[in-house]
Amino acid sequence: MKRSIVEKHFDKVADSYDAGKVRYSYYYSSLKALLGDLIGKNKKVFEFGCGTGDLLVSLNPKYGYGMDISGKMIEAARKKHSSKKNIKFSTSMPRDRFDYIFLSDVVEHLDDHRSTFKELMSVMDDDTKIIVTMANPIWEPVLMIWEMLGLKMKEGKHKRVGYSKLRRVLENIGLKVVKHDYKLLVPIEIPLITSFANKYLEKIFKPLCFVEYFVVSKA
Repeated sequence: MKRSIVEKHFDKVADSYDAGKVRYSYYYSSLKALLGDLIGKNKKVFEFGCGTGDLLVSLNPKYGYGMDISGKMIEAARKKHSSKKNIKFSTSMPRDRFDYIFLSDVVEHLDDHRSTFKELMSVMDDDTKIIVTMANPIWEPVLMIWEMLGLKMKEGKHKRVGYSKLRRVLENIGLKVVKHDYKLLVPIEIPLITSFANKYLEKIFKPLCFVEYFVVSKA
């Protein structure tokens, strides 16, 4: 998507962004847990597309850097997490290098995946890992229906991209996928059903799960 279109959308929703996430608290709690398992605490972490910063802060990094295209999102993040002196929020790319870089629900808004990941490589060390989480593209019809019914926040202009295409882009610029998996068969809280499905059925129906994610390193 064109940068100006994406920027305008997220500037527009910045004030209501956190309130909108309350309805999907189960999903965001699960996402925090997943990222925590993959990254751990006390690391140098860069979040590309940080929104209001909740995911980054939840990781308790030794040093954190959150970047977002939306200036209003960054203003909200700075205000909300002003006590976190070890975490910086900016609309500009960092100059540091990081142990982990992550993008959550971001790739569908990128206009040029190749140039974005090439840019991220500039802040990678040899051992740095990039983690990408995204909505499984097979869920797109459901998400569009939810949005039309007012059951989810408006996504703005976006395009779901399949894992295979993203992997080819990464491999062409000298990166490799070291882990690819799925999580959350049921991404919303439904009494009894959600816990049962995600505990016992998720392993059976992995490719149908809501969250698709992969971990990337230098080749």
